[in-house]
Amino acid sequence: MGISPTQLAELVCTRISHDLIGNIGAINNVLEFVHDSNGVLEEGDLNVLDTAISTLSARQQFFRLAFGIDTAAVDKEKLRQICQNYLSVAGNKAYPLDFECNNMSSQIAKVLCLCLMIGAEVCLRGGHIKVTIGSKIIVETMSENPLATAKINIYKQIISGEHPQDNIAQFIQLIYLQNLLGEDVPISLNADEKKMTLTIG
Repeated sequence: MGISPTQLAELVCTRISHDLIGNIGAINNVLEFVHDSNGVLEEGDLNVLDTAISTLSARQQFFRLAFGIDTAAVDKEKLRQICQNYLSVAGNKAYPLDFECNNMSSQIAKVLCLCLMIGAEVCLRGGHIKVTIGSKIIVETMSENPLATAKINIYKQIISGEHPQDNIAQFIQLIYLQNLLGEDVPISLNADEKKMTLTIG
């Protein structure tokens, strides 16, 4: 099942909007409450604002790299920080996500971000994502807890050329990666209960 450029753009916009709207709504709710309280901002509201703003900032910077242009402008250390900041807000704070990557550079920023999204999506309770860049790109997602089998199965369907009928925007990171790399670059995926390996090339 092919996806047109227009459909791809729609799916990217849908995914980004979905991931940002909750925290935008939280900020709006706090501001409405402050307005109704004659400008009084309580500590609890301030904490909600801090969390929402930091989450929005982390996601916006990451999505700019994953789906934007001119990613070469970011240096290696900034790229590492943007990726880690995203992972810190992508999962449950009680079960952190982290990553490591050899040969990190701005030239692979877009691919790296998309690979981290793919890995993060299957970690239900924390995990570690290892990206090895050589003649092939190998993305190993590991967790002490079971991974999301249903999402992994859909990833496999997408790689084989089938796309889900529902909630397809949830999987745009893999679809966009396939589109970015082109049909000539093979992608394979293997997984068991607590480890998923994505191989590109």
